[in-house]
Amino acid sequence: MGELQFAIRHYGIQTARRLPLFLCSVWIVFLVELLSRGKWGDTFGWTFLAIPKLTLNALVVLGLLLLLSALTNSVRLSFWLVATVCLAFSLISGIKLEILGVPFLPWDLLLTSETKDMTPYIGGLFNFTVISGVVVFIAVSLLLLYKLPRVAVKLKWKHRTTMGLFSALLLVSIYNDGAISLKKLANIENLAWDQTENVKTNGFLLSTIMNLKFLNLKEPSGYNDQSIRSIASSVPPAVPVAGDVKPNIIVVLSESFWDATQVKGLTFSQDPIPFYHALSAKYSSGTMLSPQYGGGTANVEFEVLTGNSMRFLPQGSIPYNQYVDKGIDSMASILKRQGYDTTAINPFHSWFYNSKKVYENFGFSKYISQEFFEPDYEGPYLSDRSVAKYIIESGEKTPGPDFIFANTMQNHYHYYPGKFKENTIEVTGVTGEAKGLFETLAQGLQGADNMLKQLVTYYEQKQEPTIIVFFGDHLPSLGENYKAYKDSGYLQENDPDFLNKMYRVPVLVWNNYLPQHQDKLDMSPSFLSSYVLKLAERPGTYYTDFLYQLSQKSPVIPPKNMYAVMGIDENALQSYEKLQYDIMFGKQYGYGDWAGTIKDPNYVLGPGKLEIEDIQVQASGDDQVVKVSGQNLPHNGVVLINGQPAVTECKKLGELTAVVTPEAAGSQEFNIEIVVKDSKDIVVATSNKVAYSANAANAANEVK
Repeated sequence: MGELQFAIRHYGIQTARRLPLFLCSVWIVFLVELLSRGKWGDTFGWTFLAIPKLTLNALVVLGLLLLLSALTNSVRLSFWLVATVCLAFSLISGIKLEILGVPFLPWDLLLTSETKDMTPYIGGLFNFTVISGVVVFIAVSLLLLYKLPRVAVKLKWKHRTTMGLFSALLLVSIYNDGAISLKKLANIENLAWDQTENVKTNGFLLSTIMNLKFLNLKEPSGYNDQSIRSIASSVPPAVPVAGDVKPNIIVVLSESFWDATQVKGLTFSQDPIPFYHALSAKYSSGTMLSPQYGGGTANVEFEVLTGNSMRFLPQGSIPYNQYVDKGIDSMASILKRQGYDTTAINPFHSWFYNSKKVYENFGFSKYISQEFFEPDYEGPYLSDRSVAKYIIESGEKTPGPDFIFANTMQNHYHYYPGKFKENTIEVTGVTGEAKGLFETLAQGLQGADNMLKQLVTYYEQKQEPTIIVFFGDHLPSLGENYKAYKDSGYLQENDPDFLNKMYRVPVLVWNNYLPQHQDKLDMSPSFLSSYVLKLAERPGTYYTDFLYQLSQKSPVIPPKNMYAVMGIDENALQSYEKLQYDIMFGKQYGYGDWAGTIKDPNYVLGPGKLEIEDIQVQASGDDQVVKVSGQNLPHNGVVLINGQPAVTECKKLGELTAVVTPEAAGSQEFNIEIVVKDSKDIVVATSNKVAYSANAANAANEVK
């Protein structure tokens, strides 16, 4: 009996000594939530009203503490390491939530470069809440670590092994959805369709753990070759007989394009988008329900080009970075198989959103990225007019029909005054910060409208049938927590129409050859490609035919939590989800024999292959001046002399000059080539290599 009492007392003491670890875990969770939510009141409210969620978040931290303690043999060191990492990510989440309305998610680690765009906002977030929270956290942490009963400072290997195994079991039981699942025991649901609500309800750390599994998605029930082919074969063709005309199809995603004049409380000194308004009164136009707000352009682009829907993927995920790792049929590959030249144009870095690889996987033949643009800026980004210029030039270079998909960047946030040289449109009806944001936005919208006019004016005069699709990707992020929208009276607190107000973007479809007809468009971006193919009388695939048929019944697919409100039959979307899974994650049964024909084997970055055609060499003192001309030589090209970069200038399009010293050249016989590098100093395009003699007045064009 005495031995039993001793054992109970011994393990009771050991348990009591480990209690501070759980208290430390709870304390870390509290500050994580404070930094993530940004308000003391909200944090206290969640802490005391969501005890099961708080406990599981604390167990996540406890599992990490025990695991790290087992590895480092130091509880105190483990505490500060775990706390630092958790608090850093929660602060990032708070910043992202304020700016874009979506918290930090595991897949954000794949796009760390995008965080540079948020730097204008970071200074203002180190406010009283953050500073006071950190100060209090350090003080209480010291109390917990040094004043309460301590866990043994030195742990034996036996104890460390036990701690490691226990922590692994604890973390797996939280992550797992099987029979042994603490989430199921606590009746916790992962609200994957609304990550903002997910973090608000379940806490930042627990939501992050639950989201890890969405890096790969589960196979839908009943997915197999037979089920996919059955769905594909049951769909009638949207275009039974192809039309006699192959029109140019130009699709323009205009960054943050939105009709700000619809805000009733605002008055603009002039209409920022008069041309858009004039066209929308005559041609098919309306709105699309975007899956994004404030950012995530690639996700809207993904829906438009492929017909796949973000509604079947985790909110906040980025397919371009996570999932597009093989050929996926798109408008580009569909039209390429019909004899179209297919070009993607984006006035930003070719590595951004993994776009140079994605466009290849989508079947584009060319991708003209920022590296190939002339430096025509409007504010911090390349101008919309320059994008229009490259659209027109790309079409002029090809004898047949073109499919061109273009992004713009001029109207990309931020929208603080000073972004552009001058804001020429005055906005009244709002004051302070919101006034400046709306006026900067109006200036950006004016540039987008001028671009639309530039394109339409050109193709009105050109004797080629052409369709232009012009749309916005998402609403602009105007201040923290929708500040400008609220200050203008457009958005109310707990607005019942929040989804339509903050996620509806304009879309316009113009053409220069069809009988005048006007559709009132109301759709999801994933249905736009099937609509355009139908309009152009171009045959699609089983997938675009399926999408067109579905869009006639359910043209708008909202987030899952809005299905009931908007009358969406979830069962009716199961075939859509299954077809999308087959394309993105499955065996691509629906593609059949043409699965391997999606990618263009001659895909290039730039307006075409870089070709050196002529070299002129002239003496300039002790140096040699080399003048290189040819096809598709960009403004940012760099001349390599015997493999070494020379100082290069572009004084004339298609012509580059470089000064080469004798020391740099190393010999009288030179090999010359042109390369294009991105902002990370990675070569993205290379020309042919040409040999010439420095003694010759003109180089011999001996191509190796």
